Amino acid sequence: MNGHLNDEQWAAADLNENNEAAANHLAECAACREEVRSFAAAAAAARTQTRHLLEQPEAFWQRQREDISARLRARDFTHPWKRWVWVTATVTLIVLASTLLSRNSAPPMQTAAQTDPDDVLLLSVRQSIRSDLPQALRPAALLTQEIYRAEAAHKNP
Repeated sequence: MNGHLNDEQWAAADLNENNEAAANHLAECAACREEVRSFAAAAAAARTQTRHLLEQPEAFWQRQREDISARLRARDFTHPWKRWVWVTATVTLIVLASTLLSRNSAPPMQTAAQTDPDDVLLLSVRQSIRSDLPQALRPAALLTQEIYRAEAAHKNP
């Protein structure tokens, strides 16, 4: 075994769990034996104190029951709906605040008044195509019409 025992191995040794390597190390190492003894003494003291606390006289437990009953009687249970009003109001405010904050952080939507410069250009090209064109520009006009049809088909599938 390398080094000394860790906390888990000390606990296992205190509980008498069979771990041959830890047992061999404890037989050889005085420092670890002392640590295990110290650990066992602390655990035994905690068990003794717990047992002592649990072994209270009946008068102690009766007094505890009376104190708890008195605290329960002192609480006001006549208006439990008030708590739900506060919960509802708080949830409503949180939802409202998150809605308002999300609207402020969203990108502005394009309105009808804002026009895309590409659309304006396409409209002007389209108007110029419909006019009488010289023979040399007719292939360009056909190409522009095809581009316009493809874009329209892409926008309105």
